[in-house]
Amino acid sequence: MTKLNTLDIINFRHIENQTVEFGKYLTVITGLNGTGKSSILGWIAQLCDYKSKDITILDTFFKEDYKNVFKFCPSNDYDKEYEVRFNYISENSFIEESKQIATRYVEKTEKSPERYRTDFDGRGKALDHPIIYMGLKRLIPLATENKITTFKSTIPSKYSITYSNLIREIFVLVNDKINPEAIKSTNKKLLAIQTDTYGHLGNSAGQDNISQIISALISFEMLKEKKGANFKGGIILIDELDSTLYAASQCKLIDILFRFARKLEIQIIFTTHSIEILEYLSPKSGNETQINYFNLVDGKVKNTINPSIEYVKRKIKNEVAQSQNIEKINFICEDEVAQYFTKNLINNSELKKIINVEKGPFPDGTIITMAESNHSIFKNVYFILDGDVKEKFKNRKVPPRTIFLPSNSRPETILYRFILNLSDEDEFWDDEKNFTKSTCFNNYTNDGKGTHKSWFVDATNKKNFGVGYSKILNRWKKDNSSEVEDFLNSIRKIM
Repeated sequence: MTKLNTLDIINFRHIENQTVEFGKYLTVITGLNGTGKSSILGWIAQLCDYKSKDITILDTFFKEDYKNVFKFCPSNDYDKEYEVRFNYISENSFIEESKQIATRYVEKTEKSPERYRTDFDGRGKALDHPIIYMGLKRLIPLATENKITTFKSTIPSKYSITYSNLIREIFVLVNDKINPEAIKSTNKKLLAIQTDTYGHLGNSAGQDNISQIISALISFEMLKEKKGANFKGGIILIDELDSTLYAASQCKLIDILFRFARKLEIQIIFTTHSIEILEYLSPKSGNETQINYFNLVDGKVKNTINPSIEYVKRKIKNEVAQSQNIEKINFICEDEVAQYFTKNLINNSELKKIINVEKGPFPDGTIITMAESNHSIFKNVYFILDGDVKEKFKNRKVPPRTIFLPSNSRPETILYRFILNLSDEDEFWDDEKNFTKSTCFNNYTNDGKGTHKSWFVDATNKKNFGVGYSKILNRWKKDNSSEVEDFLNSIRKIM
């Protein structure tokens, strides 16, 4: 599969030396008006030039014309040369490749009209990758179009069912019988909603917008089925995703986009100003979903990656933060090691501001008893058990307000085995101080629980594990990001 990783904008209008990060499945471009968000979609569309003659469900190709994604200004653009660099993973997920794009204006001659010329790595080729670009023309209401006609689109019955089910899911339509109707107008092609009581002329702007997005999802599903093992992924680009949609539909649409992106192994990249979408996605940001916020600083665009939702809301609403006292939620761990582990896991998340982590010593049995108690003293308290306690709940219900630390072992055991398996040349070691695997595990080679605990609190090791064990915990987190995210989500789920 080919996946975009980052876009380095070296020079484009009022954007210089900024990086956009792409999620494995979803990427959000948000921020102030006039910061170049839509241009990011244009650069991606320009990067991709799919050579195959495969067609979408709307009988169009998986590519986009340059003139439809960029409009250059004679007075401000014609004397400039713009340059960006894409970094992407291509087929072999261990190999990162890059492609640099430069565009410059070509003067009008007898043989050539005035135009912009695009160079890929010095007149090389664009990326042979399928895309569907959905610009602002899709938002022009059908009622304002001068010419609307139907056209024949061969839609296999199973995809008609998919279309109908997705429309029902987003708009919560229960009784209507829904069929797709292929139509085209001056500005767009789409599958419109047809029911027993109305056809495409009765579609709302929101239904029109959603129908076009669903058409793109189905098109990639058809392409993947056709290509089989030769399918290498693809990209859907959507400008102003939230336009014409009410809040509940926006969040339902996000769920569907993520579901299809994961199933089809494609990337969906969109711009939005919707606070509802940003609030919904903020807790999910990470490797699979990236949020890029474009702000203006001294007239230049600055991109902030995965900002807090509070930051984004203040920027979008142009409000100053109000100071407030936040009453933190108490979580109780078994012991000091579990406390350090928990604090480190939540350190770079929004949970750090609202959670207070207390420690025992409490054996797991005591914590379980507290969690299962109906006494009012425990009513607003949450509990964190070591991972090795999961075994006790194979055949019984987990107590309320209770979660487990990652893995199926005690924290000391997790870290003991993780560090033991690191390379002798890993960045964790400090050869200058002779803090090596040999000195770290000196006298602790017996693989037992008592050994793990003694090793972890050993005075020499503790000194090299960082303040609050930060060095060893951060090293573990670097290789176990999915487990970290699962743990954070388990906290969010019970709060």
